[in-house]
Amino acid sequence: MGMPGPNRAPRRSLLLGCIAWLIPATADAHTGLAGIGSFWAGVAHLLTSLDQLAFLVGLAIWASFYDRRFDARVIAAAFGAAFIGVFLGVRLGAAARLDMAAALAALMVVVGLAGALRLRAGAVSLLGLAAVGGLIVGAAAAEATPGLSVALFSLGGAIATASVLSYGVLATRRLDLEWGRIARRAGASWIAAIGLMVLALSFVPPTRHG
Repeated sequence: MGMPGPNRAPRRSLLLGCIAWLIPATADAHTGLAGIGSFWAGVAHLLTSLDQLAFLVGLAIWASFYDRRFDARVIAAAFGAAFIGVFLGVRLGAAARLDMAAALAALMVVVGLAGALRLRAGAVSLLGLAAVGGLIVGAAAAEATPGLSVALFSLGGAIATASVLSYGVLATRRLDLEWGRIARRAGASWIAAIGLMVLALSFVPPTRHG
């Protein structure tokens, strides 16, 4: 029986580390954002939510396999939906927002697989997923809005969403050579794998102590 290859342990540790960082924390982790103002709290919340960043990177990779004329539409759809999503999350309340982490993990799987397969399902599918993802990203961020201006928080989060997506698309489109396309597909497959594991963990009931 062969022993595991020497390179598998570091890769496994890296994957588990990514999953641990992507598991959403409680709202208490974001209370420190209130001191920087509503707008910048919205920006910081997005930039410190690694599951949301992973989804946006996966969406950027998938979009890079489409024609460039769709880039602005994808970014605009995500921007508008993220802005509206915060208001939606506030109205839904904390109980409904508990499912947002699982929904976002599912979207990570979808965009990851679509990017890995270089799937071109049409502009409607791409824009629709960008809009749905933006809504979920915004709604999930609503947990950090108590004591802040929801409008300014939404604007900050939406601008951060559009910025991350814009830079992601620009960066991935620079990888036009064959090795670059392979690298994009490999990165997308990692996002899908991590999303699948986070999704599975979201259904594990919390362990009771005592």
